[in-house]
Formats: sequence, C-alpha cells, structure tokens
Amino acid sequence: MANISADNKNIYHKINVLKKGQKEKEERKRKKRRNITMIGCILILIILSILNMLSASFYTIYTRGIGIFTNHLVYMIVSFIALIITGNINYKKYNKNGFNLFLLIITIILFSFILIGARVFPSVVPRINGAIGWIRLFGFSLQPAELLKVPFIVLIAHILERCEKDGVKNLAIVLSVMPIMVLFGFFIIFQDDLGTMIHYIAILLFMLFMSKIDTKWIVSTITAGIVGISGICLYVHHLGDVSDKGYKMRRIGSFLNGLLHNEYDNAIGYQVGQSLLAFGSGGILGKGYANGVQKYSYLPEIRTDFILASYGEELGFIGMFIIMIFFFLIFNLIKRTAMECKSYFGKYLAIGIGGYLITQVLINIYVALGMLPVFGIPMPIFSYGGTSLITIFSAFGIIGNINSEE
Repeated sequence: MANISADNKNIYHKINVLKKGQKEKEERKRKKRRNITMIGCILILIILSILNMLSASFYTIYTRGIGIFTNHLVYMIVSFIALIITGNINYKKYNKNGFNLFLLIITIILFSFILIGARVFPSVVPRINGAIGWIRLFGFSLQPAELLKVPFIVLIAHILERCEKDGVKNLAIVLSVMPIMVLFGFFIIFQDDLGTMIHYIAILLFMLFMSKIDTKWIVSTITAGIVGISGICLYVHHLGDVSDKGYKMRRIGSFLNGLLHNEYDNAIGYQVGQSLLAFGSGGILGKGYANGVQKYSYLPEIRTDFILASYGEELGFIGMFIIMIFFFLIFNLIKRTAMECKSYFGKYLAIGIGGYLITQVLINIYVALGMLPVFGIPMPIFSYGGTSLITIFSAFGIIGNINSEE
C-alpha cells in the first residue's frame, strides 16, 4: 500500500509539473505574440509616417531638394536599430546603482552644457522659438531634454522599486522621487521649455499613480492641478490684452482667445488657426493623399509639431482614427506588460514608458486642435527629428525586453 501511495504522489507530481510547464510555455507564447503585435503596429505607423512626411515635404523637396525626406528615412533606420539594441539588453541592468549614478552624471553634464553654451557658444546652443535646448555640432543636432526622458523614467523606476521593498507609502514616496524631478525641472525651466516640463510632470504622475499612493492623494493632486491651471487661465483672461507681456503669457492668452472666441491672431495664434483650417477642410475622408495645401508654406513647423495637421487634411477623421487606434493598441500592450511584470522595477519602467508615449500623443493632438496652448511637443514616430525618434524607439525596445525577460 505504501508503494502504491508513493506512486500516486509521483503521478500527481508529474501532472503538476506538466501543467506548470504547459502554463509557462503558453505564457511565453502570449508574450511573444504581444511583442510581434507591438512591432507590427510600430511598422504600420512607420509606413504611415514616411508617406505623410513625403507628402508634407513635397514643397520643400521641390524648392530645396530631397534632403529633409532622406534625413527622416535615415532617422527611422537609426531609430529602429536603437530599438533592436535596447530590445537585446536585459532591462534589469538599468536597475544597478552604478548605472543610475552614471545617468545622473550624464544628465547634469548635458543640461549644464546647454545653460553655459547658450551664453558662451550661442551658435552651438541657439535660442529657437523663445527656448534653448538644442546642441548643434558638426552638422548634427541633439535635444538633451528629449533624449533624457528614458533615463528620467529609469531613475524614477529605480526609486519606486526601492519604495516598494521598504514599504514606503504616500507622502514618503513623493518625497523620495522629488530630488530627481527637481533636478530635471531646474534645468528645463531655465531652458524656457514649458512643454517639455509639462511632459516630464505627466510621466512622473503616471508612474506615481501606479505606486502605493492612496486614491485620496491622487484625487488631491489632480484637483490641485486643475485649480492651479484654471487660476492661471482666469488671471490671463482677466488681463485681457497681453500683447506687452512675456512670451508664455501671450501663448496662454492666444490659446484662450482661440478656445473662447475662435479668434487666432497672425502671430502666436497663426499656427493653430492654420492647423484647424487643415483639419476642418479634411473633413471625414480627407482631401486625398498629397492633395493638402497647408504644406505650401501656409503652416509653419508642419513637419515637426504640427505634422498631424497635414495628415488630417489629406486623410481626414478616418485617417486620424486609424493612427489613434494603433497608438492606443501599443499603449494597451505596454500596460499589460507592466501589469504582468513580476519585477517592481520592470513594472514602473514599463508604465513610465507607456505614460511617456500616450501623454506625448495626446498633448500633440490637443495642441494641433487648439485645445492646449502651443507647447512644442513632437508627435511620436511622425514628427521630423532624430532625437525624438531615437528616444521613443529605444523605449519600445526596452518594453520588448521586459516582455522577453519576464
């Protein structure tokens, strides 16, 4: 009888091992499908981006040559290589103390160079649209505030993981991450780049809302933010004419005039006015590919911050709906990756990247539709610019690795 009982236990053990092995195999297959789906969505958006950039650059190609379009193709290739590289680096290596110290040192060096260079080497660190933030050397351009968004997410994820292990909650969590936010915020504020500052805050809030912060703290933060923004808007609206005020005040004033009175001046409000004309004339189905008119020097920055105006004009509401589906599908895949990740660091890293993507998409669209002041935030994958593309594709690679390693 003892032998039979032992055999039965052995059979049950084998069955449990087989079930566990089957479950792990199915989980690996599911995560592989998730990575394949995400890459598929990214490739579709890349194709749409290239076609849109070709159309939006048509007038520039005709007058100045094909250089801008070929640069966009090169940026796409380099960015996809960055995705492959980060996709093959174990994300847990980013969680080491030494690596995080290295990120902090690089951050301080790059930001300090911008602040000093703007005064000492204005040709290397030029002021563009009222802000500094670009480094231009030997024909290449780099925007550190954009490039450092992923290191910022890594640093915050590293701290939040430590908070999880130490059982820290609420205010203690906020105080733990504030030194990093203050460091980045200090340098970005001195660059006069309000849009990038808002994006960093949005990423941080996304990550904090996933931590062990009580709901009342989250509600209080959102309420305080709404009250603060509303107060600023009411103050600017009460002032009336802000033409003699600073650049930021004039931006907010132009936004309020457009939102409340549908009035867009020929200075700060010109871009938004032309953008709305593009979306409005595109209607439901659009004018047809390459048939847009805003690219003929009517809308400045049409290849960068307002690239979707060209897309919406030619492909209409349906075209916009399609790309939003793919962006939200990618975000949902990233969210699932975060939810299923067994590592606290991986969870926060994934949700930070998800927040980085979706908030940038929404801010760009809201600006183009006149629902937010003009911040100068590029559209992921679509806007022209190597720094933005390399950063977002590197982030996608990290998500793929989190999926593969867990």
